[in-house]
Amino acid sequence: MSSGLGRRALGGAGATLLWQGVRLGLLAISIVVLARLLDPRDYGYLAMVTAVIGLGELLRDMGLSMAAVQAKTLSASEKSNLFWLNSGIGLVLAVVVFASSWGIALIYDEPALVAITQMLSVTFLLNGIAAQYKAQINRDMRFMTLGVTEALPQAIALVLAIVLAVNGFGYWALVAQALAVAVLALALDMMLARWHPSLPSRNTSIRRFLRFGGALAGTQGIAYAAKNIDTVALGVLFGSSVVGLYSRAFQLVVLPLNQLTAPLSRVAVPVLSRIQDDRARFIDYIRTGQHFTVTLATVFYAALVGFAEPIVLLVLGERWLAVAPILQALALVGVFRALGQVPYWIFVSLGLTGKQLKIYLVTQPIVVVSILVGAPWGPVGVGIGGSVGYFLFWIIQMWWAGRTSGLPAWSLTRSGLLTVLVTGVPVAAAGYVSTVIFAGPTALAIGVTVAVVWVVAINLLIPANRRRLRTVEALVRKR
Repeated sequence: MSSGLGRRALGGAGATLLWQGVRLGLLAISIVVLARLLDPRDYGYLAMVTAVIGLGELLRDMGLSMAAVQAKTLSASEKSNLFWLNSGIGLVLAVVVFASSWGIALIYDEPALVAITQMLSVTFLLNGIAAQYKAQINRDMRFMTLGVTEALPQAIALVLAIVLAVNGFGYWALVAQALAVAVLALALDMMLARWHPSLPSRNTSIRRFLRFGGALAGTQGIAYAAKNIDTVALGVLFGSSVVGLYSRAFQLVVLPLNQLTAPLSRVAVPVLSRIQDDRARFIDYIRTGQHFTVTLATVFYAALVGFAEPIVLLVLGERWLAVAPILQALALVGVFRALGQVPYWIFVSLGLTGKQLKIYLVTQPIVVVSILVGAPWGPVGVGIGGSVGYFLFWIIQMWWAGRTSGLPAWSLTRSGLLTVLVTGVPVAAAGYVSTVIFAGPTALAIGVTVAVVWVVAINLLIPANRRRLRTVEALVRKR
């Protein structure tokens, strides 16, 4: 991992992690403060709606943002045509979602969902307009700017949500928060992209982007259905209060993961795409990216398992204590979804989204069935079923990625499992033992200290990990 591109990748990763730290801080404030101001039912309403209409957000993008980022060449007229297509799709979906609001309320037997769905439908148009502005910033590898456009709207929207929640607006505080993020993000993207679209050109074809993006959107759509069938099933079987508890556990598990993997993918895909013809460097980048992504994710989720009750008491408060066992059941889902980023990077950066779609048609039904089998046992059953499903999903994905790309999939799979076991089991054990022996903040302090010492030790004592650290250190010195 040498050369200017490697240093840009490192700089991009550094900027990305910096801003993701800011976003994680905002997320933590949001969870801690709003959980004490709103009820499980309020969160349940929003989770029910977004589980259904979120699929439309993937259709709105159609994979065209990533297609623009991944492309080796992109002309001005192609960018403009992509902008108008994204905007048009966003408008159509806004109308469709608005019209479907009564049907969504009927499915869940919750009349309040009509108005919530109608208000959130506006975000499709706003995000459709913003898509290619954000893609331009990403393609230019201006990761610091990209962080600003994502973190600042979240900060302002959080303040708005807290003010509304304090004044008794209930779930409308969450609706206003989502709308504010979309409006402010669009404004910042337009101001900072250093690009504005021209009128659409009939003489410029974007068919190649549609092929790539269509396959990617199909893949993401299937994945989205698998990831959200849990909320729909629990909503139908148990109602909004249970969904509210599950959504808090799910947020504590998945949102930090998204804060890590989504921005790292924005760094990884353009960098890997540019070195796809240099197989040795490509593999080196993949190995390094997998190690640090999986290590961070595993430490976090192992800590959730070991410290579940203290974390819930600290973050959400005593009335949310029922979230703790759900959190533990969902932790392995987070680990295996983090591991699943590696085949995703391979497929997208090498332009193999068609191959990815084919294997998703096989693997995602496995995830759905696993979750539905566990659903009658409530949120904990869903978590256990999801863990089994996502483990099988990751294993099959890695095998297929290796077969279609020629990369050493088994070596990457073995390395990923080893990282999870060597890192995760001791950290979870340290957390559990400390909570049994000690109480409150003392348990957290001792358990976290032991876990940190262990993680630092294995990264300094294992030769392969030391080599990766030296690679990063060398790049830092060259900057």
